[in-house]
Amino acid sequence: MFDTAKPRGTCHRAFSVFLFDEQGRLLLQQRAKAKITFPGVWTNTCCSHPLVGYSPTEVDTPADVASGLTPGVKRAAVRKLKHELGIEAHQVPEAAFKFLTRLHYWAADTITHGPSAEWGEHEIDYILFIQAKVDVVPHPDEVDDFK
Repeated sequence: MFDTAKPRGTCHRAFSVFLFDEQGRLLLQQRAKAKITFPGVWTNTCCSHPLVGYSPTEVDTPADVASGLTPGVKRAAVRKLKHELGIEAHQVPEAAFKFLTRLHYWAADTITHGPSAEWGEHEIDYILFIQAKVDVVPHPDEVDDFK
């Protein structure tokens, strides 16, 4: 049995997008039931990982983080919002994102896999806020519902 009080896996970079509409309402998504981790769970607008090897880069330097600009993770957020929710890049321009902070986050997926869960998250999570009017066309392999 796994210790549910300890992180799963190697710590890695991630991001969490909180997208608000003009009225200040947060766009939530329900993860697809086919997902390996946290299937069917309601969550913030979008979570994923900046990828190595993209040009321009999705990986920020310490100077990018210190400046608060984080251009790499904002590029990753635009990419993933399109992939998961069908939101076009022109509706979520990089300059409109506000980087709030980074935090160390981990969670065992005991919701889905029970107390013996080997799956979970162990991340340095970049928190991004954006307010935008968007059209949502969710990818069925990623999202079961949204509100």
